[in-house]
Amino acid sequence: MLSNHADFLASTRDQRVVSKQTLLNEATKNNYFFFSTMMKRAEQKFKGGDKLVDRIQGDVAGTFSFYNPNDEFAPTQQDTLKSISVDWAFAQSHYVLIKETASLNSGDPIAYLDYVMSLEQGCVVDTINGLEEALWAKPDSRTMESSSADPINPLSLLCFNTRDGLAPSSTNGGIATGSSDWTTLQGLSPSNEAWYRNKFKSYTAATPDNPDAGLISAMDDIVLQTKFELPDAMNKYGESESLQKHCITTSRDGIVFYKARLRALNDRMEQLRDPNINGVQYNGVPLVYVSELDGLGWTDNQPDYMFWDFNYIVPFFHSDTYMDETISTGGSRQPNSTVVFKFTWYNMINRSRRRQGRLFAA
Repeated sequence: MLSNHADFLASTRDQRVVSKQTLLNEATKNNYFFFSTMMKRAEQKFKGGDKLVDRIQGDVAGTFSFYNPNDEFAPTQQDTLKSISVDWAFAQSHYVLIKETASLNSGDPIAYLDYVMSLEQGCVVDTINGLEEALWAKPDSRTMESSSADPINPLSLLCFNTRDGLAPSSTNGGIATGSSDWTTLQGLSPSNEAWYRNKFKSYTAATPDNPDAGLISAMDDIVLQTKFELPDAMNKYGESESLQKHCITTSRDGIVFYKARLRALNDRMEQLRDPNINGVQYNGVPLVYVSELDGLGWTDNQPDYMFWDFNYIVPFFHSDTYMDETISTGGSRQPNSTVVFKFTWYNMINRSRRRQGRLFAA
């Protein structure tokens, strides 16, 4: 063993197989759905102010009518605008830089790793991973909704897409442990505002291949309900930025279950050489596996499928504080230690719940 040859170790040194500018980071997540889909046209995603606010015309005024030439009219003032709002969520990540450690890990670009670069990269990955995980967090009335006592966390996508279209509850898709059922979402009550509900549809768990009540027929129905824009081919999906913001998310079990349905529905008489189905999709819209959905406790072979139109769910970062860097020194007692903070103020707003849909087994 070379480790036993003291003279050899003393007279030689280790060599990196790649340059110091190349650092493999295995701490990254399997997928970054947040940045790949939601952050298109990022220059439009920065806002100021104390919260995110939007106005939506949730219902029609109903002023249209036919009339006779001599009729009298009774005009009414239009009052259909509704306000939604969410508070900013404040996030931070950081790293500690010690002068001596940074100085001693410099020099030969092959022999040494760029220590400072590794700290910076790790900090950025922490931020992106944290935002991605928050995107799929279980709804928590104690920390997310602006009407709560302490809305410290951003809204998650699961807040917007429930099995009955109402606000998140323990019976319509699940909430965080310790959370109570929600009464409002973005300041509005879906119970009182019928237009402010996502679409939903169940498929028969016992007979998922049934042509009338199975999974595929349920997908056909939810597409019509949500006015889901479908490309006629995958290449059209790739060409349109608007279409690229349409997707269907599910768990690992959901992907496997969907592929099984496709095989079961394929009755062509041909020799099967490869049972795998690559790039699984529905009418050109991809089904996306989201690892965070594996932990929601869905019954095996009874997965949910969430239809998203991200033209209407928009993430925003505060124009003053996005990856904003603040350096804090160790003072007179630790003059060579520095903490570098990166602050991000963020939340997202859903401008149309009715364009989102959810399938579930019943």
